[in-house]
Amino acid sequence: MIHWLRVAWIEWLRDLRISLRYPMEPLTGMFIMYVLFMAMFLGGKAMAGNLLEAKSLEELVIGFCMWFFALMAMNQMSIDIEQEARAGTLEQVYLCSGNYFAILWIRALTHMSQGAVAVFLFSLVLQFSTGQYLQVPPSAWPALLLIMLLTVAGLCGFGLILGGISLLVKRIGQLSAVIQFALLFPALANLDKLPQPWAGLALHLPLARGALLLKQLLASGTGGGVSAADLLWLAADSAFYVLLGSAVYLGMERIARRGGMLSHY
Repeated sequence: MIHWLRVAWIEWLRDLRISLRYPMEPLTGMFIMYVLFMAMFLGGKAMAGNLLEAKSLEELVIGFCMWFFALMAMNQMSIDIEQEARAGTLEQVYLCSGNYFAILWIRALTHMSQGAVAVFLFSLVLQFSTGQYLQVPPSAWPALLLIMLLTVAGLCGFGLILGGISLLVKRIGQLSAVIQFALLFPALANLDKLPQPWAGLALHLPLARGALLLKQLLASGTGGGVSAADLLWLAADSAFYVLLGSAVYLGMERIARRGGMLSHY
């Protein structure tokens, strides 16, 4: 246990030092996200005019911030492998760590702890830009943190599938980009208003149920609207993606080891 806590602390420092040493990349990424959000916000305002309700603005801010957080969670699994392979250190980390699968989860945990701060600051900028501020009562914080934790866990599990593919083909930039923009649909759309059975099926997509529950929790301003059954369904969906992603990753890792694909790019 002490060993893994030490590894987590080292990975947290490593991630922080990389962000401080190369600040242009994260700052540019946040700026691009901000420009994309403002384009959606101003475009919707131009088309709807005064008909754009405050509730719609709140749901837009919540959905977009969750999408931003989802990209961090999902990409962490695949981007780390791709960067290690490109730098030529993937095999070294495999040989030294003894359990690279555990290292991936520790890196995801440390990256998400720092990413949560970035998303919080980003949400403040979006609220200031739109003039629509979210009301988060103290009673809503436990449910909010639980929803975000379960949603991010499921997205990390889904990202393991991309990580496993990265072990074999090394570069999946275009595939990752397509999936990233596809996640905008469950993040921003009101999936519960779709006709059945499509609404029920769509809620099982990555990010879909978590984004919907956050909208129900925060947009009301009272912290209500989320039941124990909703949280259980979210936990079940996240567990499914974690188990599926783990099985796919470990299977592809076995193929990569047998084929000697870890030692070259």
